[in-house]
Amino acid sequence: MDDEHAAARLRTALVNRLRAGGSVRTEAVAQALLSVPRELFTPGSTSLTRSYEDRVVVLYTDESGMADSTVSQPAMVALMLEQLDVRPGARILEIGTGSGYNTALLAHLAGPDGEVVSIEMSPELAGSAARRLAGIGVHPDVRTGDGWAGVADRAPFDRIEATVGVPDLPPAWVEQLAPDGVLVTPLWLRPGLELAVAWRRAAGGTLTSVSVTPCGFLQLRGPHAGPGRTHALTGELAVMGDELPAAALDVLRELLDRGAVDAGPVLGEVESRVTGFALAEPRTVLFLGHPGDETTWGLFDPERPALAVLARGRVVVYGDLDAATELYYGVAGAPYVDADRLRVEAVPAGTAFGDAPFSDGRSWTVERAQFRYRLTEM
Repeated sequence: MDDEHAAARLRTALVNRLRAGGSVRTEAVAQALLSVPRELFTPGSTSLTRSYEDRVVVLYTDESGMADSTVSQPAMVALMLEQLDVRPGARILEIGTGSGYNTALLAHLAGPDGEVVSIEMSPELAGSAARRLAGIGVHPDVRTGDGWAGVADRAPFDRIEATVGVPDLPPAWVEQLAPDGVLVTPLWLRPGLELAVAWRRAAGGTLTSVSVTPCGFLQLRGPHAGPGRTHALTGELAVMGDELPAAALDVLRELLDRGAVDAGPVLGEVESRVTGFALAEPRTVLFLGHPGDETTWGLFDPERPALAVLARGRVVVYGDLDAATELYYGVAGAPYVDADRLRVEAVPAGTAFGDAPFSDGRSWTVERAQFRYRLTEM
């Protein structure tokens, strides 16, 4: 009983913090977070206090020690639920069951007249999530399968939420969305730029964002997930990049082994400009876990070969020295981009965009196999 009271106090404190931080905006989402015991969806070794910190909790790791499944950060969970705008009685599809925590929140929001279907690639995760959910009296339709294909036999859905990142929208998700439905997906666009986008489908098949917020999620798995975007290099060092095949990673390791040349200081403050640089430069890479650094941005060209990185206010280059000049001037001339103020549109690959929305800002286009994406500053 004491643990139950302690958990209730911690839930209330967490929701109060999320309200103050702007992640919780409606009473419906607040009540869902107050009602679902997050500690039951974290690993057994997790303390009660740790379960209610506004932090990611790792469920499982892969062979290299990288996170393979997590219980997402409560602030991000709340933001995406607010984007999803679930109404009582809604039919919901969740892509990526994971621990089942978000599934329980969706079930609470949909209410007794709603329906929640959740699909998970891992049979072990799906089974353990279903058991946790049953333990609190929640019985969604939890399935094992490739989330890329959605769940056609239960479509259409009023709401579809992906709790895994994708570099491209699967057509099945769009097809299984009911008219006037909302689709929320973490969309991976460039290293360090992943956006939780709430989409509505417009006439002609165009998808248009109704809200956008920065996020960070593990990527969709399975045969249709496409190439991974995060790769272990050596020891604690990993790299994020767009289309980094094994041969390119070998070149990157060789460059790092050669040693670096200090090319001088960076011009001005860079953190506010790296998003604009990454949108314009598909060769951008982002290093994670480098000793002494939280993140290190760079430009990698395996053909030259060359790697230039921003490290502690300086440009450091491996290989072709001209890459340092490209990175220096590319970042120095990049615009500041506020991700929260981006409008995102998607049209099927090979399809032209309509007239651009009224805007005094810039726009960028990202090409993928299934859809083309236009991002416009608003």
